Amino acid sequence: MWLSKSPRQQLVRFCVVILVALLVGACGFRPLYGRHGAGIAPAEQYLARIEIKQIEDRIGQQLRNNLLSRLTPKGSPDRPLYSLSIQISESISNLGVKRSAVVTRGNLRVLAQYSMVKLHFNEQSTAGKEAVLNSSLTSGTVLSISSYDLPQAQYAALAALKDARTRAVKELADDIRTRLAVYFKQNPESL
Repeated sequence: MWLSKSPRQQLVRFCVVILVALLVGACGFRPLYGRHGAGIAPAEQYLARIEIKQIEDRIGQQLRNNLLSRLTPKGSPDRPLYSLSIQISESISNLGVKRSAVVTRGNLRVLAQYSMVKLHFNEQSTAGKEAVLNSSLTSGTVLSISSYDLPQAQYAALAALKDARTRAVKELADDIRTRLAVYFKQNPESL
C-alpha cells in the first residue's frame, strides 16, 4: 500500500513523519527514568541517596524492605542526602456477608503517610554522619486496597490476608517510588 502511492504522496508522508519527530523532540519531553550523560538516570541517582527510617509493625517492615529494594538496590547510602519517614495504618472491612452472617470476602485498606527531608551534615563531627538540619521537601499519602476471599478454614483465611498484605505493600512501595521520582524530576532546584 505504501508503494502504490504517487511519489508526491510519499514525499508528503515522509515530511509529516519528520515534522512530527522534530516537534516531539523539541517539546522538552523526556522520560522519567531516561538516561543522561554518564548512563545514570537523574531520578535513580537521587533515589539511591535516600535513607529509609524504620517503620513500626510487620507490615511496616515489609514496606521498608520493598522500598529498599526499589530505591537503593545497591545497598543503603553511606552519606544519605535525604531521609524518608513513613507512618502506616491498616484496616479491614467485610464485604461479602451471607444470610448466616458468615463473611466471605474482605478488603484490606493500607494507608501510608510519607515525608522526605533533605539532610544537612555537621562537618565538625568525627564520623561525618551526624545530621544537623533537616529541611522538608515533600510529603504525601498513598492508599492501597486489596480484596481477598475469606474461606471457612482459618489457615486459608490467614494465608489470604497475608497475600493481600503483600500485594498492598508492593503497590504502596511502587507508588511512593514513583512519587519521589516525579518530585526529583519536577524540582531540580531542591537537589
